[in-house]
Amino acid sequence: MKEKLQKLIKDDRGADMVEYIIAVAVIALVAIAAFRVFEKAITAKTTAKAGEVGQI
Repeated sequence: MKEKLQKLIKDDRGADMVEYIIAVAVIALVAIAAFRVFEKAITAKTTAKAGEVGQI
């Protein structure tokens, strides 16, 4: 039993995938936070550009 537990602890086959998932989650949280901070400015610019495109 002890040997199986030691093998399980030393096994790192899924470590890379977990690191990528954590990195993607952090990037997503930063993007959401940035959008919330700059929401009014982004909305104003998007609305202004949509008005320009609508005039074409």
